[in-house]
Amino acid sequence: MQSNHGGMTLIDIMVALAISAVLLSIAVPAYQGYIERSHRAQAVRVLLETAACQERIRAGSGFYDTTRCAMPRAESYRFEILPPNKTSTLEFRLVAIPAGDVTEDHCGVLSLDHVGTRSAGAGTDRVSDCWGGR
Repeated sequence: MQSNHGGMTLIDIMVALAISAVLLSIAVPAYQGYIERSHRAQAVRVLLETAACQERIRAGSGFYDTTRCAMPRAESYRFEILPPNKTSTLEFRLVAIPAGDVTEDHCGVLSLDHVGTRSAGAGTDRVSDCWGGR
């Protein structure tokens, strides 16, 4: 008589591992892209909120004040406001520089100026893609 053990053979295990590897090769890059987009959306939100704050200051005083409207610290982007430490200027430029886990983001440095001109890093054909359609 032959006994039936009902266990998995080596071939069964190798097929399961191969399927898992294929699924991971698709899922990991998609997840990384999602993380990049979420960090970029956060950076865009900070730039837009800071620009709105600067516009409120200008509406009241007639000048932008780059010492006010503090930009937050974030793990994924470093924020700058140019020119730095000016209490009465007629222009400003906000910059979000990728840092940490998004340094390889194809959008690169995001910027927004006092006129509302939005830009993304060098080599980016469609700025609207990087700004999320905003």
